Amino acid sequence: MALRAQDLAEAKRLAEAGRHFEAEKIYNAALEKNPDNLQALIGAGYNYSWNKQHDQARDKFEAVLAINPDNADALVGKGYNLAWSGQFAAAKYPFLALERLQPGNAEARKGLGYVYLWQGNGLVAIDYFEKLILEYPGEIEYYIALAQSYLIESEIKKARVALRSALQIDSTSRVANQLLENTYGIAAPLELDVWTGYSRTGGMGSFNLRTVQLTGQVARKLRMFLKYDNSLTLDLASLVRTNQEAQAFSIGAITPWNNRLTSRFEYGTRILPDNVTQQVFSTEQVYFLSNLSIKGGGFLGVSNKMPDEWLAYASIRIPVAKGYAIEPYYFYSRVENAPRPENRFLLNNQFRTDKGYELNLGALFGKAGVGSDVEKDNIFGGYATVILPFSQTVWGHLSIRWEKAPFDELTALAAGVKLRLEK
Repeated sequence: MALRAQDLAEAKRLAEAGRHFEAEKIYNAALEKNPDNLQALIGAGYNYSWNKQHDQARDKFEAVLAINPDNADALVGKGYNLAWSGQFAAAKYPFLALERLQPGNAEARKGLGYVYLWQGNGLVAIDYFEKLILEYPGEIEYYIALAQSYLIESEIKKARVALRSALQIDSTSRVANQLLENTYGIAAPLELDVWTGYSRTGGMGSFNLRTVQLTGQVARKLRMFLKYDNSLTLDLASLVRTNQEAQAFSIGAITPWNNRLTSRFEYGTRILPDNVTQQVFSTEQVYFLSNLSIKGGGFLGVSNKMPDEWLAYASIRIPVAKGYAIEPYYFYSRVENAPRPENRFLLNNQFRTDKGYELNLGALFGKAGVGSDVEKDNIFGGYATVILPFSQTVWGHLSIRWEKAPFDELTALAAGVKLRLEK
């Protein structure tokens, strides 16, 4: 049976819909009939590339270029295939070759813009997409790409301007709307967090400054922070009851190594009652999957005047529905010479609106690190936290926590403000 042009059109439709195996069968049938069918070779190349079969895609595009070295569609396909496989340096050459053949070719310049964008070079990508917008002001794709390029450079305000321009072209664009909403949750280049708190246990109460943290974007993939942390003063029932303080001063860094992995490191000194000092090290690693994120971290406290202590934890964040995710945690901690380790299980329920308002509700249960002579060693409690993005510049935070341990019961209230300075 003769292969019709409609069959290749159907194959393209199937490939764009993600039905790659069905599309592959049609392309293979066309190529069995005519191995030099350029339309089928190019279509098969894109189908393989979209299905992350980059070696097979390369072979198809190379087959076209062996027949016609100046084929624009094959050069564009080869460039995108290299970029999608992470070979950004090599991906530039097919687009540059097309630009030499056809000076000013929009597809070549768009491809180069995307390569620089995906490579993380926002400044060069901005230049490409700004020039394309001047020539093609009605093309929504260029505004979205420009916004993404601005975000790489932490130019949040300019990204919003580009996205609002995109929505003037198509107000129903899901990508533009979602990206605009996401900009309200992106960390600003400079942020100041200030928290105060009140805690009560055994009839005694304490009101105090809880945390002050200044965070800044010091490089494209590096955020650093300075922190004053007085939270232990309000979180340890024994300190609340005796009106004592435990303050810490630390410096830290947050870096996204790639799209999958982000790390946080922190080092500081904690000043405890009776003039005891403790060196504190902590870290957290977050690994992002397609729709999940896995978190792991730990803490180590070292002192020559008190037993060393350490903690390790892990969690997985699981989206359940739009705006709702659950995140179970497990904590394991130990104090040197303690009768046994402490174990805690926590389940967090996160509710988040498109505008960035967020509510977290959680419950915890665990076993305290006490000796076998303590009959009731359970730990249990609950908490709620709220994030209130009043404006682009000012966010509010509220928190309440209740915890029952073998010897103490603690209620802690906290309120904070985040000041955000955007570029």
